[in-house]
Amino acid sequence: MTVIGIFIAILISFYLVRLMYSRSALNKLDIQVSFSSPRATEGTRLVLTTVLTNSKWLPLPWVAVKLSVSRHLLFADMENAKITDNYYRNDLYNILMRQRITRRLSFTCSKRGYYSIPTVDLTAWDILMESKTAQMVEIGASLTVYPGTLSMPEIDNLCVQIYGNLKARNIMHPDPFSFRGIREYSPNDPLKAVNFKASAKAQELMVNLWEYTNSRQVILMYNLERHSVWHNEVLDEHTIKIVASLAGRLISENVPVRFITNGQSISFNEESEPSKDISSLAERLLNADKDEPQKESIVEMTITEIPESVGDLHLEHILETLAYLDVQKTNVLPFSEILTKTVLEHKIEPEYWLVSTYHGLDLEETYQNLLAQGARAVWVLPHTVGLRTMASDINLSDEIRDHVILV
Repeated sequence: MTVIGIFIAILISFYLVRLMYSRSALNKLDIQVSFSSPRATEGTRLVLTTVLTNSKWLPLPWVAVKLSVSRHLLFADMENAKITDNYYRNDLYNILMRQRITRRLSFTCSKRGYYSIPTVDLTAWDILMESKTAQMVEIGASLTVYPGTLSMPEIDNLCVQIYGNLKARNIMHPDPFSFRGIREYSPNDPLKAVNFKASAKAQELMVNLWEYTNSRQVILMYNLERHSVWHNEVLDEHTIKIVASLAGRLISENVPVRFITNGQSISFNEESEPSKDISSLAERLLNADKDEPQKESIVEMTITEIPESVGDLHLEHILETLAYLDVQKTNVLPFSEILTKTVLEHKIEPEYWLVSTYHGLDLEETYQNLLAQGARAVWVLPHTVGLRTMASDINLSDEIRDHVILV
């Protein structure tokens, strides 16, 4: 009887242990996953921190934590990990009662974009490894990676070309206290410039001309149109770096910048929803996708415009917009229409800096009309990165080629 009693006692003990672990293994077991910064720039090294806390008096000899994140975040530690479409990690913990374990993984941000870890999978086994309890835990960790920029010599060289291109079209703003002369009225002239006495004499509208001051305003425009659905991602990403570099240089010189693009944002879904602490731009984009799914074609045919401003916060808004751009989307508004509308709204007073790999006849004609109106405009046309295109293969008219900077 004694042997049988011991055997029964052991069976009861095993049953009670399994029951206890099945009911309490994940109780008071907390996990937190966070990035060392909510924002970064391409090439930056950050740390992903996992904190597992067992707040109960029950040790957990086997706890597995599974998570996945984009493969564009390059982790140095590949132990317990694999990379396919994403970076998948499965770590095993042995955590005692009322213990906290912290693990840190360093990684490099290799590509601009929005990255998130919405959930992790927690699995706990009993002490005999016979039964397990699993649970999905919401995390909501997120990271926005801004695009990188050109090297200092590259951006210096590009700006030298831009300023040289603009010098024939005075890069200053009119000084209302220094009268220079009178000319015929053009549709883009402001009404306040009309000289009514001179108009009466000439029997046609005439406008005043002034000398120029050092005040500058720039409308920075990025066109994501393509000649076909073919996608040169390397060139697109390099072009985004050019736009980010130009925005940074202008704002560092305290030049007011307005930013316009026909590029569309990435589509956030429930598994990659931006957290509340990132910019309101991400939240607006998310709400647009959730609230109006039936208007997808309309949403895709809009533009993004950031009003004119200066300062670090303004630059951050521009970089964030560039971080969220989806270069895979080809359904964008023709930029010739956007440029025409912008000129009608802002006249020819600001400088127009256009960055566009697309060089179709419609955009060329619109740009040529802008120059003919006397606007201070420059067109930067990247073409040498990725699958290289020779400058001679870019079909531009002789009249416009001298006013386009090929990089």
